[in-house]
Amino acid sequence: MRVSRIFSVILLTMPPLFSDTESKRVKQWLKTDKNSDGVLTIDETSGLMRRFFNRNDRDGDGKLTKEELGKLDARLKQNPRNGEQRRRPEAALVEGVTVRKNQVYRSGHDRWKLDVYLPKEKAPKGGRPGLVFVHGGGWKNGSKESGFWASLPARYAAKGYVCISVNYRLTGDGGVFPACVHDVKNAVRWFRANSKELGLDPKRIGAYGNSAGAHLVSMLGLVKKEAGLEGKGTHLDQSSLVQAVCASATPSNFLKWKNQLFPNQGVLAGDQENHHARAAKASPVTYAAEDAPPFLLVHAENDRTVPFEQGEVLANRLKASGAKNVTLMRFKDGGHGVFRAKETKTYAAMEEFFAKVLKRSPGTTPPKNKVTNGCK
Repeated sequence: MRVSRIFSVILLTMPPLFSDTESKRVKQWLKTDKNSDGVLTIDETSGLMRRFFNRNDRDGDGKLTKEELGKLDARLKQNPRNGEQRRRPEAALVEGVTVRKNQVYRSGHDRWKLDVYLPKEKAPKGGRPGLVFVHGGGWKNGSKESGFWASLPARYAAKGYVCISVNYRLTGDGGVFPACVHDVKNAVRWFRANSKELGLDPKRIGAYGNSAGAHLVSMLGLVKKEAGLEGKGTHLDQSSLVQAVCASATPSNFLKWKNQLFPNQGVLAGDQENHHARAAKASPVTYAAEDAPPFLLVHAENDRTVPFEQGEVLANRLKASGAKNVTLMRFKDGGHGVFRAKETKTYAAMEEFFAKVLKRSPGTTPPKNKVTNGCK
């Protein structure tokens, strides 16, 4: 471990030997790409590269692309000691927060784990509101341990929420639809089943996710038990629905993905005969209803990974269904990582959203429906 750490420090501080489009340093980093897919996940990194994974994962999708590694290389050229001198506080060191790592929400698979972030102070009578954080990564990459998915729940725990950050089966682990939905629903049921011990109010749970995680938290907000997507997990007597959803760069309609049916691969891989039905069942827009919980959607017009229309159609479908509180934050730029690219606006908006919806006193009127566009 010490050798690996020293090696990572050397890699992060050594000057580049030449300046090709893909530098020698980037090529060196990519040697740890175990599955040769051209990107690095947190499990394929070590030392400082792992510690600062989130900082370099600019779009928060759980992987470091050649472009992101190239940008890291460029920053190190400008300040070769950058990787040594700058430090981000670990989530576990956030003042007033206790972290319980790798809680098993279902036995039998290594991905069926979550991390709990608790305020250290005693919970008030009735419990605290809760938040569920679901990482992105195209349903094939990502981890609850990636910096953003640890630092964000720690930040909210410090604000008085009980938080969990969830792992779920990825496509390479058998996590094609509906397994990934089964998993996050199971995690929410576990959360509720343990509400007394965690000081959680089970009637006030929200969720945030980005990209693939945004798809999954949208399903947590919309898909009821009768849809048959609970799976065969634990705590089936508990509800898996959440009461508020914030989702950024959200895949919402697999029936019309870039004007065509989403391919029969990746998260939707399966028999061709049922491909169309599977795409419909996996789409959050299918479940839009008048009783949908409040939604805060964030999307950029120049998102080339998940088209802007995916966020827009979900907002419009929810509004048309009579949902009472829907907000779409629309940005001209920011790309697929818009939530972090526009963090001066998005962080504050999400904090205000969850505070209004989940922290209000029982019996008060929830915020009225609104769909707003034009947040540049």
